[in-house]
Amino acid sequence: MMPLIRLSFFPNSILGALFCSCSLLFIQYGWAGAEQNGARQNDKFEIFFEEVYTNRTKGEKQLLIFVHGTPGSASGFRGYLADENLRARFHMISVTRPGWVDPDSEKVPSLDHQAAALEPLLKRDTSGRGAILMGHSYGGPVIARTAMDYPDLVGGLVFVASTGDPDLSGPRWYNRFAVILPKFLLGAQLKGANQEIMPLKAQLEDMLPRWKNIKLPVLIVQGDKDKLVDPNNALFLREQLVNSKVTYLHREGAGHFVLWEQSDLISNTILEIF
Repeated sequence: MMPLIRLSFFPNSILGALFCSCSLLFIQYGWAGAEQNGARQNDKFEIFFEEVYTNRTKGEKQLLIFVHGTPGSASGFRGYLADENLRARFHMISVTRPGWVDPDSEKVPSLDHQAAALEPLLKRDTSGRGAILMGHSYGGPVIARTAMDYPDLVGGLVFVASTGDPDLSGPRWYNRFAVILPKFLLGAQLKGANQEIMPLKAQLEDMLPRWKNIKLPVLIVQGDKDKLVDPNNALFLREQLVNSKVTYLHREGAGHFVLWEQSDLISNTILEIF
């Protein structure tokens, strides 16, 4: 059977969908704009997404959205998008967050704006159970804020090597030093990541009273050898999520890239608890 090439567009998208096998599985690529909160309400955020679903059962499957850290892109989750077991269970979308569609784009270091950009994708869940959000590193605070702001659209959370504790997430000496370094020396990726890290602590402090409002199944995965995110962030998440059913995978010897190094374990656990 000839591969099916399907062109479909999300608002403001400029790249259509690409093929999948047997005319049933679709891998869609596109851009989308989301309304910004606050004074600049008419502005749009640009996000890029990769979407995988089985055509005949799209409406029956719960949506699983992957959110990268800083820096990062949708491509970081392609191994999960290709997982046959996840494909059988979920309708999946991997997102390139606002500010990262182009490494030179203006960064969007506001967690509430990042959450607002995800809202249109949350509404693509047609299972009636809400979207499951999986965030790696800085993606953790993004999905937490999204669950806080759009509780009726979220059905579960997966935190992998995620930050969350404001006392453990403030800028370090090298972040402050990086502020004064020009982009041509530091590089667009690291300069952009620094722009997101610098205001993170204050935003996490503002979120402290809202963790108790999250009432969802939650998976936390954390390696004890993580040098980029303090492993104690996982303990913070467990303590704050008092009204959630939490599954915690403490991975001895694993570092920040447990997302890829133990992807089979993470995928299998997602299938077990959601």
